[in-house]
Amino acid sequence: MTTELRLLCEVSYRGREITGPRLHGLLALLADDLRAGRTSARLVADLWPETEERPEHPKKALQVLVSRVRSQLGPGLVVSTPAGYRLALDEHQVDASAVLLSAAESTRHARAGDHIAALQHAEAGLARWERDSGEGAPEAGAGDPLTELRRSRAATHRSLVRTRALALSRLGRRTDAVAPLTAVLRDRPRDEEVLLELLRCEAAASGPAQALATYDTYRRALREELGTDPGAPLRAAYQELLRGQAPVLRQGVAHDPNALLGRDDDLTTVTELLRTSRVTSIVGAGGLGKTRLAHAVSRVAEQRAVYFVPLAGVGTDGDVAGEVASVLSVREARRTTRAGPIAPADVLGLIVSALGPGPVLLVLDNCEHVVRGAAELVRGLVSMTRDLRVLTTSRAPLGLSSESVYGLPQLDLPTSVELFERRARAARPDAELAPDAVAEVCRQLDGLPLAVELAAARVRVMSVPAIARRLGDRFTLLRGGARDAPPRPPPQHPGREWCWERGG
Repeated sequence: MTTELRLLCEVSYRGREITGPRLHGLLALLADDLRAGRTSARLVADLWPETEERPEHPKKALQVLVSRVRSQLGPGLVVSTPAGYRLALDEHQVDASAVLLSAAESTRHARAGDHIAALQHAEAGLARWERDSGEGAPEAGAGDPLTELRRSRAATHRSLVRTRALALSRLGRRTDAVAPLTAVLRDRPRDEEVLLELLRCEAAASGPAQALATYDTYRRALREELGTDPGAPLRAAYQELLRGQAPVLRQGVAHDPNALLGRDDDLTTVTELLRTSRVTSIVGAGGLGKTRLAHAVSRVAEQRAVYFVPLAGVGTDGDVAGEVASVLSVREARRTTRAGPIAPADVLGLIVSALGPGPVLLVLDNCEHVVRGAAELVRGLVSMTRDLRVLTTSRAPLGLSSESVYGLPQLDLPTSVELFERRARAARPDAELAPDAVAEVCRQLDGLPLAVELAAARVRVMSVPAIARRLGDRFTLLRGGARDAPPRPPPQHPGREWCWERGG
């Protein structure tokens, strides 16, 4: 609704400037009691306080003042009541009242977590203070009704500025929020809710070092002035900032030599599972690409520290913890004492210490032949840490209550065909790849990426139709593989799996 009466930064009605301090005072008094209006006696007392010389006939003087308003602005603006006068406007039509509504709505939406609406109402309220012209607000002496009205709305203005600044930050507009939050803190230097958002914004806009400096300045001032420390949310944010300054660590995480086809949805799903579950297991038959997917997840993981531990070479369940400790460079795990080797519980403690406080992602690859040992280790790690996430790959899940299992699907036929063609062209650029023949090969290979890659490599020495005919003897045909593919363990059930020497 259009604002008709403006009093906060100028005095005007429907765009027409109003002059005269008495008229300003009358309109300010009536706007401050918009619904009920004011009695004549109260208006006289406020317009002509005892410190000033009152007219000989004050009620008559008030009537003359009202008549001037009606003659200048129209007869309908100020209406008579049984005891006095009121404005014939609602709260949205007077800026001094509309800002109160905007502040209340902005605060309500902020508490409900609707920061978009909170920002909209805050900016609408602050716009009431904007003026079309560059001139300053009309001056008024101390104690003048207009001055008192504006002073009473100053707290509302500060509240709207604060709510807007917080909403900008919480909507992810971190760069835009830095200056407004800083301005709020100058007015309210002990507002830790605002300071918390400023730290987040500075870290995003300028880096953790700037945010840490801001926190340290506040902490020292608080200690010197009040002898106390910042509140728990600020201290937690400080620890997060310290972790954020640590360099990104990706130990053992490999980059793919070729594009990972057809796994975008799988990558998204597993990444989301890691956000909601302490343990996530990628399970499926050999040759599906579980290891490659785990590497891809590790490269985009939210955790700053990721440790990738291959378990393909581990012989027994009891060796799992030692292998993890070795990857984490826990030398003590290999030592013995006079009483004998270090106990498994001690190794577990050493691993927890090496992983640090987190957030950390530990990836255990190829767990199928040591499922029991992997499960025991992961169960212990989960119980002793708060911010550790574990990702495993296996042909069978670990069987833990903290585990989410993701069954990795086979590649669909179009993706299998594309993978075959890419690998075949890489092996022999002039190879004849008849679409029907390629599709037939891929159908027989059941959407297993490793099998598709190994079959495509055979175009160096045979045609695609010949490859299709030879798939009946898969264990002879599908041997070898790229030398830069990760090594993998032999299948536990040779009669059910493709045969390979290398591959992912």
